[in-house]
Amino acid sequence: MRLRLWMLLALMAGPVAGETAAGCDTVVAAVESFTGLSLSFPPAALEDGWCVLDGARLTGDGAPQVSVARLRLAGTMAEDELLSVEIDGAGLRVRPALNDRDMPGWLRDLLRLQSAEVHLLVRRDEATGRLVLEGGRLGLSGGGELLLTAEVAEARLSAGSILTGRVVALHLEWTNDGRTLRPVMEALGAEVDPGMSGTQAVLAARAALLGVVHAIPEGNLPEADGEALERFIAALPQGRGRLVLDFGAETGIGAAQLGLLALSDDPAGPEALARLLSDAALAVDWQPGLAP
Repeated sequence: MRLRLWMLLALMAGPVAGETAAGCDTVVAAVESFTGLSLSFPPAALEDGWCVLDGARLTGDGAPQVSVARLRLAGTMAEDELLSVEIDGAGLRVRPALNDRDMPGWLRDLLRLQSAEVHLLVRRDEATGRLVLEGGRLGLSGGGELLLTAEVAEARLSAGSILTGRVVALHLEWTNDGRTLRPVMEALGAEVDPGMSGTQAVLAARAALLGVVHAIPEGNLPEADGEALERFIAALPQGRGRLVLDFGAETGIGAAQLGLLALSDDPAGPEALARLLSDAALAVDWQPGLAP
């Protein structure tokens, strides 16, 4: 509850004085900068402050091909600086690049069978000097859904700046449809033990994830919350329900901290996780079953 109240207060910051609507060219350029892809679309129209880019495509050399049936973009500026970008899309599909022979088969099948709806608002909070991600939502046609809000310290609205920023607060909700995560679990299990496949790979993945949970210090993850996370993992991949996770840390976690974790002797061990989560607090809730 404490972490969720912190996030709510952070997201209540008001608009910056002197904000004006950003032009479509500016917002499109920002999306291209973030993704590293080129955005192509039919002639854009302006509708209620939104840049309407229906039928847009994101493409890049060797990158997956992204198409969006319905796409709306908007943004705000102040003193020639982009302060926010908002994205609202439906009918989003991802296909492997034509010359991509390395994408695993399970991922190809997952992308082929799924379309998505997406909404995202990222804004610069001048009062705190942080980037705030609001209303992040990814809804999959199979029934899975991800909701996300977050704060990133020492970051501005540019791809390079975000990479050097540190996540100091995060609220995540994942609705598991009981189907989407099975190929993911099988792939993870095959990485853990290359000799495994099918159900055995799922069991290997489940054991590896439970091992990570057991290695998280109790000072960062209370016992009751750790048990909730264990119940979620034990129900994977077919367990339908909603996972809610909150994270908060004064210093935050960014690419540098994750890089040090990857270089440690045992990245999933108690010592490495204790360093990564030195001042972090985690809260977890798992509710099995989906509302009708």
